[in-house]
Amino acid sequence: MKQAFDLSKYRYLICDLDGTLLDTIEDICFAMNKALEETGYPYRYDRNSTRALIGDGADNAVRRALQERGNNEEDFARLRPVYLRRYAQYQTAHAKPYPGLVDALSALKRKGVKLYCLTNKPHALAEEVLALNYGKGFFDDILGAQDDLPVKPDPSGTLRLMERNGIPAEEACFIGDSHVDIATAHNAGLPCLLVQWGYELDYPTYISQAEASIKEPSELLTDTRL
Repeated sequence: MKQAFDLSKYRYLICDLDGTLLDTIEDICFAMNKALEETGYPYRYDRNSTRALIGDGADNAVRRALQERGNNEEDFARLRPVYLRRYAQYQTAHAKPYPGLVDALSALKRKGVKLYCLTNKPHALAEEVLALNYGKGFFDDILGAQDDLPVKPDPSGTLRLMERNGIPAEEACFIGDSHVDIATAHNAGLPCLLVQWGYELDYPTYISQAEASIKEPSELLTDTRL
């Protein structure tokens, strides 16, 4: 049985973006289908099947989207720039915070908690969509995908974010919605709080691998949980 997990002991919360801070899947789905249409591929994804594409960055999403074509490098090089262009165009069309999450995070900020975002989404897009939905400056720092930074679950992004903000590991917790986030947290030596409102396809399997899990944003304000 897991020991009680007390979120109040962590003053620095590092959050994933897609499926954790924002429901972005409609825009990802639309952009991918638009890119597939423009590049001549005959199949499309719905909201549920799009969940299987995401979690490891845009390049891996494109590769997964091409699995029906054998995922060769020529197809990848053709689809990738179109998808990135369309996603940059449409990413703010339907993205929104999960119900109650802005209030819960705002309450934590009033208690002195520092909030950060680490995401595999391209950095400029992450800054744009978070500013639109949470307000500029709501997060103390944001770090998205960059050319010199391996994507999650590699710990490099987490460690860079911690180093440049002076975040002590013993006071930090990673919050995410998927097995990728659990691995990211553990690779960086941090505990993971798994949120079950996101895009993980198999929560029952991965809940036991996180230090704690919650189903509703309001539970972020409950000091102790299993």
